[in-house]
This record gives sequence, structure tokens and C-alpha cells, in this order.
Amino acid sequence: MITDYIEHFKYGDMEKHKDSQRKWIKDIGPSVETNIGFIETYLDPSGARAEFEGFVSVVDKKVSKLFNTLVDRAEGLIEKLPWSADFEKATFSKPDFTNLDIVAFACSGTPIGINIPNYDDIRQLEGFKNVNLGNVYPKPAKSNILFLDDADADHMCTYSKDSLTLIVALHELLGHGTGKLFQKDDKGELNFDPANVKNPFTGEEITSFYQASETWAQKFGKLHSGYEECRADSVALHLIHFAEPFEIFFKGRENEWDDIFYGCWMDMLYKGLRGLLFFNPADKTFGQAHMWAGWVIFSAVREGDPELIKIEFVKDAEGNDDISFKLDRTRLREHGFKAISDFLHKLHVYKSMGDFDAAQKFFTHYSQVDEKMLKARDIIIAKKKPRRLELQPNLVLGTDSTGSQKVTYKAYPETHEGIIQSHLERYPGTFRKDVYD
Repeated sequence: MITDYIEHFKYGDMEKHKDSQRKWIKDIGPSVETNIGFIETYLDPSGARAEFEGFVSVVDKKVSKLFNTLVDRAEGLIEKLPWSADFEKATFSKPDFTNLDIVAFACSGTPIGINIPNYDDIRQLEGFKNVNLGNVYPKPAKSNILFLDDADADHMCTYSKDSLTLIVALHELLGHGTGKLFQKDDKGELNFDPANVKNPFTGEEITSFYQASETWAQKFGKLHSGYEECRADSVALHLIHFAEPFEIFFKGRENEWDDIFYGCWMDMLYKGLRGLLFFNPADKTFGQAHMWAGWVIFSAVREGDPELIKIEFVKDAEGNDDISFKLDRTRLREHGFKAISDFLHKLHVYKSMGDFDAAQKFFTHYSQVDEKMLKARDIIIAKKKPRRLELQPNLVLGTDSTGSQKVTYKAYPETHEGIIQSHLERYPGTFRKDVYD
């Protein structure tokens, strides 16, 4: 893998980077996990150019057992997804799924879960890895939670880690890891039978598919990042309606399962509401893929059951405009499930068929922001808290009093100066002198 990295970095040959990823996915259950390269395309408005990033981490073997139990039971969970077997890969490639404690992550913002490599051909035919970044999860403070009543804010603080763990696990493994792409190979042969496999929504013959050299990211362009994150989140929301994920991650806590279930829905739909921060009314676009995905799910559930999400305009203690955001918990099991399942089915099938026109029309519909929610957006912006800043510690290799090597953990003040100092010491010699000064 490292030899392929070197060749790639020397000459820029992307095939060498793809070769490095082929070797990386075969390194099962390592103690130290690392990856580097042009990986995610979230920052590019066109969704094409990837950001250069890399990480080093230590694998938590105990927690990883839970994630690998999910992998072992994945095929049974896939059968519960709303599409037929024709729209799923014949064989699920069981990935390595580990829980990582990040030592250092060089990127613009550390994720809490990753499914890579992002090369479609490798993912479809050879496999992938899932990782959960256990020590990166944000811990919500009640003072920063807006628009919820005290009971829901307390609930979010109590169950955020549990609900995020469940959502991330299902999102990465069975969201990004499922689905068949209908393709025509370079010999003109299709990987599906058009005589027997029909469009499930029209009953008509499937006439759209991917050409041999065409990736799904290329065909869907700037739509693909938000669309795929939405599909993965929707898979997670669909699957939490079954007992199996809770049996794996929360065995012995059966009396809390319904609270964790509610926490998952609350986190997801609350994220959708806050996604309005990233909406630009001028061109009617969202500036961040995950927030775009969250808003689309919010819209689809709101349309599927108008009684489930309750948005009211109220006044805060100072007399300023405010929002009350409330979910009807009693409607989630039946009405919420039907809304997300119907939505997910179409989302997935359009991707499988490579039907960009239908997908774009469908996704654009749920990306719209009506007058009521534009008013809500104004309030959300007015009450906007400063963005969460990320501060990473460093590990320093030195010597102890006996002259033996010793690794020391170095923390920094939770200030802007602390963030800058941590970067300077993490990447010595890479900045201009005036930055150090």
C-alpha cells in the first residue's frame, strides 16, 4: 500500500492510488489504521474535486466487536430494506468495520464515520471498509440546544452518543455499503435482465443505466454528494424500526431502546431543521452535503405525515421571535416509518437505474423551502451560535529520565490560540516564518 502511495505521489497516477486502496481494504483488523489521499468531495460545489486528507488512529478492539457483529448480521438487515433483490448486489461484500480512536486527522473537519474507498468500481466489485471515529463524537451542551423544550433537550444530551453510534453504524455499513448499479459493460452486456427487471414505480422497461466507463458520481454530478448522504441516512432511519441493531449495540438496556430510537429521530430531524443555516435563498441551494441531506429527509417526512413534525412560532424570554420544534413521538413507529420507507425506496431505485432526470426532479422537490420555513430560517440565523471549533491534542515522542522513549499526550487551551498552537506543533516546518511569529 505504501509503495503504491509513493508512486502515486511521485507521478500523480490515480490508478496507483486505487491500487493502494485495494490493498488497504484487505488489511483486516489492524491495530493502527491510516489512510491518505484525495478522498471527499464535500467542499467542491460541483462535487468533483476531492480534498486531500489523512489520518492515523488506534483501533478499539472491544468496541469494534459490536460493529463486526453488525457486519455478520448485515445480510438479514438488507432483506428488510424496501427495494427488491434485483436492486441489490448479489453478494454483500463484508467489510472490516472498526471503531477508531483518532490520534490525528488532517482535514477541514473531522467526520464521525467513514466508508471508503470512494471509487465506485472498487466499492461495487472488491469491497470497502467502514470506520466509526469513537473519540470524535461531539457532546451536546444543553445551553447550545435551541428550539426544543427542556424535556427534549435533556433527552438529546442523554442519548446523543447512543443514537449517533447507531445512526453512524447503519449509515456507513448499510447506507453507503448497499445497492446495485445497473451497468452496460464494454462488450455491451447488461448486468441485469431487462426482460424481467422493471421499474417498480411504473412497471415499464428500464432504459437508463450506467455506461462501462461511467461512475455514479460522474452521472449525478453536483447532486451526488447530498443524494448519497441522504440515502445513507434514510437507510439508518428505516432500519432503526427493527430490533436487531438494538440487540447488537444495547443488549441489556432493553428498557432504554425506545428512548434511543426517539433520540435517533430527534437528532436526524433536528439536523434537518438546522440545515436551513446552509440554505442560500438566492440560488436555492444548500452549501453542505450532510445538511442538505438532513433537510431533504425533514421535508420528505413532513410531507409524508404533516402531523409528525410540529413547528410553531413563539417568543423567547426576551420577547424575540423564536421557534418551537416538537415531534409527535406516538406517530414515529407507523407514520414516520412509512414516510421514510417510501421516500428511501424511490431514492435508491433512481440511483440504481442511473435515472438522473427522475432523481434530480425527485430530490429537487424535497430541497425546496416554503415560506413558513424561510421565516424559520431567519430566526435560526438570528439565533445562530458560533460554530463548533475543533481542537486536536498531540502525541509527542520524547525520552524519560532513564533515556527510554516515551510518548506524552499534550493538550492545549480551548481557545483560538490553542488551536493555532496545536497545528504549528503538529506540522512543524510546513508554515511560513510569519505564521510562527
